[in-house]
This record gives sequence, structure tokens and C-alpha cells, in this order.
Amino acid sequence: MSTELAYGEVSAIDYLSCRIRVRLDDRDGLQTYWLNIPQRNTQGTKRRPLMPELGEQVAVLLDADGVGGVYLGGIYSTAEPPPVADEDTDFVRFSDGTVSTYDRKAGVMRLECVGALRLKCRGNITIETDETLTIKAPSATLEILQVTLKGSLQVKGDITTTGSVMDVGGNSNHHSH
Repeated sequence: MSTELAYGEVSAIDYLSCRIRVRLDDRDGLQTYWLNIPQRNTQGTKRRPLMPELGEQVAVLLDADGVGGVYLGGIYSTAEPPPVADEDTDFVRFSDGTVSTYDRKAGVMRLECVGALRLKCRGNITIETDETLTIKAPSATLEILQVTLKGSLQVKGDITTTGSVMDVGGNSNHHSH
């Protein structure tokens, strides 16, 4: 059975079955049958990466009849060049504007979300750094039953409490001299 490498444009997408159809312009606009999109994992560990988009330029491997086969991947062109040309950067920009990058030369990972970011875990979460940790936000709410602070606490601003403040010696915020 012979196969042939071909290039075309995604013309239809079946999200449920992870398949696409491709219009082959070099074959007078012939449209392929539904082509499977190979996945990295499909059994115990399952993945479903984002599908190609309508109009995306792709490479396909076609069977002998020229309309069946398998999707190989998207391709860049002069009209649609790669978003970065740095060999040390892994880059993803989603269509909503969210960006994830890793620069292995600098050792820097960056995630810029357009929307919310949610991290949920049933085990412990540890954030560890050899340098200063900075968290910037207009406000923060901590819903924690108990906080243990090891080290000094410096507060630049007012402290407001609805409960009492006691030190280990029994002195409270209501103590007067």
C-alpha cells in the first residue's frame, strides 16, 4: 500500500472523535475523508490537546486512494510564520491570548492567563525559591483555618481584626498601660 505526503487546509472538524477533513488545493480542492488525529495517550493516561483550527495549514499522510489517511500536524508558512524563532524557547499562545513560555537558556517559565488560573490539589503544595517571593494583587483573601509563620513579620500599613490578638505571654491588643 502506497502513501503520499500532502498539504492542505482544515475544512471540517469533529471534536468528539478527534478527526478532521482537509481541502487539498493542489488537487483542485478535493476534500479528504475524515482523518484521525494521532494522540500521545488514549488509555489509562488520556490526553486531548487542542484540535487544529478551521483554515489551518496542515500536513497529512494519504493512502493510495488519495482521500483517506492521517493528520500529521500543522505547518508554518511565510503567510503564517512561527511566533518565535528562538531555538531555546517553548511557546504556546492560545487563541484567547493566554501565553505559556519556557526559555531553557534563561531557565525562566512564564504563564500569562487572560482569564482565571485555578490550582487544585489533594496533597501538599510547596512553593520554594532561593530568592524573594513576590505576590502582587489588588486584594487577597485567605480561607485557612490556621496559619503558622516561622520568622519575623513586618507589616507596612494598618491591621484590622474582628477577633483578639494575644501573644504567648497572654498580652492582648486590649492591654493598656
